[in-house]
Amino acid sequence: MRAFIFLCAAALLFSTGCSNYKLGTGGQLSFRTLYVAPVVNEAKVPQAVAVVSTLLRESFLNDPRIILVNTPEEADATLTVRLVKYGRSEKTGRPGDSGLARNFDISLDSEISLRDNRTNTFLFEKRKATATREIFTDGGQQLQAEFQNVPVLAETLAKNIRAAALDVW
Repeated sequence: MRAFIFLCAAALLFSTGCSNYKLGTGGQLSFRTLYVAPVVNEAKVPQAVAVVSTLLRESFLNDPRIILVNTPEEADATLTVRLVKYGRSEKTGRPGDSGLARNFDISLDSEISLRDNRTNTFLFEKRKATATREIFTDGGQQLQAEFQNVPVLAETLAKNIRAAALDVW
């Protein structure tokens, strides 16, 4: 009898711990529909606007928390993205010539703002979002390596922007 009471008490104690568990953050966004304004390219990265815009929209389309709309008038909130800086920094030199680099880190910096259209106030303004990727120039084709990595860099940037805009702290 004691064993039965002990088992019932243990089952009751351990089963209540998971009764209120919810998957995810549980935080609610203050908006349901979002308009993504055309990307502005001040970083002078060729063809970046089309690639970043496409991947940014795809990133938001894959998130079930919001619905993308085509005009700011339809949206609860508007996201604006400015590409502000494209950079390259040497990571390692070549063994035979210390004046030449073997690989680089390339980065694309942006400023993003999210405005609530209903109240005409900013949820955040000029927040930084950055993406960094590593490129190798062993074949001597640095420009080709950079050009090929722009879509990968843009995809990383799009994911970082989506996280900044939708993650509820």
